[in-house]
Amino acid sequence: MFEKLKAMVENAEKIAIFTHENPDGDALGSSFAFALGLLQLNKKVNVFLGDFKKNTKEYKAVCGKEVLADVGAEERDLKIALDCADEHRISLGGAEFSGITAAVDHHVTHKPYASETVVVDAPATGEIVFDILKEWGVKITPEIANNIYIAIACDTGNFKYSSTTPKTHRAAAELIECGADFATISRELFYKLSAEYLALYKIALERLEFFADNKACMMYISDDDFKSAGLDENEAGDIVTLPSKIIGVEAGVFIRNRGNGYKVSLRSNEYVNVSEIAVSFGGGGHVRASGFFSELPLETLKAEICKKIENALKR
Repeated sequence: MFEKLKAMVENAEKIAIFTHENPDGDALGSSFAFALGLLQLNKKVNVFLGDFKKNTKEYKAVCGKEVLADVGAEERDLKIALDCADEHRISLGGAEFSGITAAVDHHVTHKPYASETVVVDAPATGEIVFDILKEWGVKITPEIANNIYIAIACDTGNFKYSSTTPKTHRAAAELIECGADFATISRELFYKLSAEYLALYKIALERLEFFADNKACMMYISDDDFKSAGLDENEAGDIVTLPSKIIGVEAGVFIRNRGNGYKVSLRSNEYVNVSEIAVSFGGGGHVRASGFFSELPLETLKAEICKKIENALKR
């Protein structure tokens, strides 16, 4: 199934791995797992995270950070982007995604940009990386298993989201058999909360705005809010799910000012396809989790989002 990608890897000596900006657990786990697997194939490989601050609990949990690099990507024979649906979101820093390239992704709204594209409808890119490494005969060491388990657990909400499949659970079981420390991963990533995070959570609760007969909820968090809580944005990735966690809410919206515009994250629970809404704004993602960037004025943006979600709820 992954023959073309394998041929590209076999023909390369030095490989650079990229992912999306502000990488989450799936992006990080997939990247470091794939890098460790490629080392077994006698490839010189490094992971490039661009300007990422490397202070998240997901980054602290992954294994194999010795492959991390900040410079030298332009010298690589092959560049591979993992878990990145849009070329403009690649965490390049000062590097370039050019030359012979490949992309491995699980987003159904993936916009092809690489020489070779592998897109599989899976709950996490980590699950695809697991299939690739096994097909290529790579030994799944405890370190690789840990990284892939992190990737899958993070993008399935610790196996809570509807995207989770029987295959996902079988993969998790196999990863545990290979040495993944699932208990530590679950405790560190999904149960422990910092005082700073709780401070931001308090602010977030006060910012909730309900609409569509309380079937939808919106929340806006600013730079000042993060500063007030003493937290970086990439340390509070799961705050985006707060609006959709409320009983009775089908669709949740998280808006965050970024530069000259706004990053919008959309979540739904049962029947609203938020990827369609994201695509209408030039973004993309999954049926239950999508996002986009907009330069519309904040109040105009809110009004447009509300209108589209209300129409989706009526359907």
